Amino acid sequence: MRFILSEVKRLCNSLVASDRAVSLAISPDRAGRAASDQFRIADVGCGRGWLTHLLSQFGEVTGFDRSITEARKRHPAGRFVECNVLDLPPEDFDVAVCSEVIEHVQTEEQSKLIDSLFSILRPGGALIMTTPNKPQVSRLVGELSLQHELQPVENWLDDQELIHLAGRLFEIKKVRTIMFFPIAVRKIGPLSRVYRALYEQVLAYRVVDPLLQWTKQGLYIGLIARKGVG
Repeated sequence: MRFILSEVKRLCNSLVASDRAVSLAISPDRAGRAASDQFRIADVGCGRGWLTHLLSQFGEVTGFDRSITEARKRHPAGRFVECNVLDLPPEDFDVAVCSEVIEHVQTEEQSKLIDSLFSILRPGGALIMTTPNKPQVSRLVGELSLQHELQPVENWLDDQELIHLAGRLFEIKKVRTIMFFPIAVRKIGPLSRVYRALYEQVLAYRVVDPLLQWTKQGLYIGLIARKGVG
């Protein structure tokens, strides 16, 4: 989870640095704003609000979820909206973040979530999604007997299924698997703890992930897409 958060933060920071010119070009009403104006970021399916809070360093963030009681309790200064994330009203956010949400939506409604994310972005806005990588997570749950840790709805996707869903409306810019955590290592408690410390705290993922990308064996999928300007 630490790596997923750092990746989302890095991507948001990159968007803040590189998209200002695009934002002004496609949104003339913003032309008079100062370059230091904040990006508007939506955290869709914000849960307890921890990611909403951390993303606030990059701009004005609004968290959306069906229940925001816990988020408001934990982050009273945050901005949260209680709603159905499958039916968000049109907005003009610069970035929509949807981290580990789509797998908890019924299969027949997952396309509605994509529609909803599309509706809240300005033309040219960016979508950042993360979700468990179905082949790897299915194997992990089966071999380690982790069924008791699952939520009531777990509709995992593989990378091609996620591309198919998002590609109906968005221009896919990047898809990769992230967080490489070998199952053999997970089975041995002490070794698992050492690996996790090296991978996340010592930042070994910066070396491991690029080397293992071709295997598609990361536990999560990360997707970056754009809403067209036309």
